[in-house]
Amino acid sequence: MNERKKVWEEVTFYSDGLTIAAHLYTPTDWSPGDPPRPAIVCLHGYTGMKEIYGMDVPRRLWEEGYFVIAPDHRGFGESEGGRGRHRPLEQAQDVYDAFTYLETVDGVDRQRLGLYGTSWGGASAIWCAAFDERIQVIVNSVGVSDGERWLAHARRPHEWQTFRETVAEAARTRVSTGEPTTMPLVDIMLTDPHTFGIIQQQHQQHDHYVPDYDLESAEACMRFKPEKVAHLISPRPVLVVYAEDDCTVPPEEQLGCYAQLGEPKKLVKLPGAQHYESYYFCNPEMHELGMSEAVAWFKKYL
Repeated sequence: MNERKKVWEEVTFYSDGLTIAAHLYTPTDWSPGDPPRPAIVCLHGYTGMKEIYGMDVPRRLWEEGYFVIAPDHRGFGESEGGRGRHRPLEQAQDVYDAFTYLETVDGVDRQRLGLYGTSWGGASAIWCAAFDERIQVIVNSVGVSDGERWLAHARRPHEWQTFRETVAEAARTRVSTGEPTTMPLVDIMLTDPHTFGIIQQQHQQHDHYVPDYDLESAEACMRFKPEKVAHLISPRPVLVVYAEDDCTVPPEEQLGCYAQLGEPKKLVKLPGAQHYESYYFCNPEMHELGMSEAVAWFKKYL
């Protein structure tokens, strides 16, 4: 897992006319004419960029024999689209189109499609699975379940009131003048010391990092509540992974979603772990705990 040898193909597909860049992993033991294999879409977190912390999951699933695709959402990484613009429903369309692209890939079994989402990607995984029955098996790792609750949880009550007023005023300015209001990412997605250190050491070192987002991103986030549609997924199976000491996306987010899911479902705790310790680059052992459960889940149901 430490090796960074390229084992994927760089591909593109279109979503709302925008070119979406992705890594496509093809099983090494599959050849044209062989029986089709299941395939999995892997989704990155709020700050995007599949190269930052979204490579170890697809590689591991590829090693297990799956076709895997890991896209950059529009406006992130190498995909087209406006920078500093985070729109959950637009990203959902990217996900739907990623599955449609997989349907065009030789060797993919169209009846056996799975979805793995981490952090904000976990929010997208729940939302998209609720409305796209092609998605047969879902893993939600350290995911957001209610965008408004998530943003509020990081702030003291008076800070939350001020932030909401700032977002509302930005919206009034936007609809009156057409001018966006921007804010540093780390002021929208308030960070604990653990997360701020990761952003400095990892995200900000990448050429694709975007430091400022428009406040319509926060407005859209507040209205995005996958937890409210989670019940629509059953009887398709969902695995939920949470980090016990997560201050970036607190366990309440995953537990709230889990409570709304129907069967079959499973809840996995990463004991004593913070948010980014669910990722290989931060804590390989903790990452493997979550990934071993994900691999077993996909093997059982996909």
